Amino acid sequence: MADRGEKLFKKGYTDFDAQLDRELEEEKEERRRQLLLQAPDYKLMNYMAENGTDTPELATRLKDAGFYYLRCKNDDETEKLMGVFRKTLLGHPSLREDILKQMGYLGCLAFKQALPVLGKGCAEIILEDLRLLGKEAPEVSGEGYLHLRNVADTAARTRNDKELREIATAFYDYWKESRPRVTNGLLSALSDLLFVAADRRQIDTLIVVCRLCRSILRHASADSVMRQQFVAEWGGIAAQIGQRGWVTECTVLLKELCILLGSVKDFALIKKVLADVAVHMQMQSKWDGFESAFRLYYPCQLFVLEALVWMLRKYRRIIWKEDMLETKTAQKDSGMLAQLEQKMNLITEREQVTDMIRFLLRNARDLAAACARLEMKDEWEIYLAWQRVWLSACGRSEKRRNQIRRFMQFVAEYWHSTQPSRSRKQWELMQELMQPLQLSREDQELVNLLA
Repeated sequence: MADRGEKLFKKGYTDFDAQLDRELEEEKEERRRQLLLQAPDYKLMNYMAENGTDTPELATRLKDAGFYYLRCKNDDETEKLMGVFRKTLLGHPSLREDILKQMGYLGCLAFKQALPVLGKGCAEIILEDLRLLGKEAPEVSGEGYLHLRNVADTAARTRNDKELREIATAFYDYWKESRPRVTNGLLSALSDLLFVAADRRQIDTLIVVCRLCRSILRHASADSVMRQQFVAEWGGIAAQIGQRGWVTECTVLLKELCILLGSVKDFALIKKVLADVAVHMQMQSKWDGFESAFRLYYPCQLFVLEALVWMLRKYRRIIWKEDMLETKTAQKDSGMLAQLEQKMNLITEREQVTDMIRFLLRNARDLAAACARLEMKDEWEIYLAWQRVWLSACGRSEKRRNQIRRFMQFVAEYWHSTQPSRSRKQWELMQELMQPLQLSREDQELVNLLA
């Protein structure tokens, strides 16, 4: 009820108003009393969870306990509730699917009602549930990943960035401990989390998610189709973030993607990513110029450079092995069948390597040609701008600068050999790029072979 001091400031305050105030206070007190009567009985729920009795009643009590905390907004006792859920998961396997649904719904409501501790706890229970389910129920696990995705999305939309990072870390810990089979449901949740972390500009969270992506895609159960679909989405997210001008986030995405390509060493996957990157660079070049596109996709440029160095080294090693095999065959007549099989394996490997080198050079050549058309310039202008901006970005390492010059001369020579009529008109303007010459005689012969 309002005190005497409040009455002095209320114009026309009457006894009827005082009666209304009293009734309002009484109603609030009654609601608090009724809410307290609905408080969960932890002792009983713990007993039921530990002894495996009255499963339907336990499920009802757990649901009511969750809604109780949503109404009373008491985040301090959340750990008690989460403890009961954990014991229930261990002692009541039949309730695990029901708990997944409860945690997904409760976690979203908790973040919407400013209860981040409860929301994060629900996400952790979902992961614990998925760990216990294991590989026995793939359909239920897919539903669990969907619930986890919804909780993480709600945490991001409600700007609970700290909890989002902790959910991503818990997801990574779950993966390292359980190593479940890679499914489309898992990859869908992972792709969504990757975009959310980049969209919220949470660098620490983004790094954790990228590392989780790399670990999952390297798993034996992730087939080539899954990898190609996921890396296409990954590259698309990087391009979308790059269009916004968020250089740091785009760099993290591209760097981690290139690390994945280097660790998997799947030629088809590398071609897929680099072809997509070339398209994204062309569009960025159209909007903001080639130099801007190069700086934005600098991690991919370094990967292409290292990939070419790796392929050339591999090619030289195969040639050396073939020469050694020829010498061995000439000196020894026995074991011809085994040597023939070894020779065929080397030929197959050499064809794969030369095809990869040809792709790297052709992709770079086509990128320069497309950017030249978009900017209404000649190719020689793009090549020179490409080398200048690359040399300015690489620092003072003379070894790296020579590698860059060698790469650019490889691409230019491939362009000159495959498109002679067009390149001949511009070749005199390429002296800055071609001098001093970094290509050896063997390099020139390889370019002629590839053309």
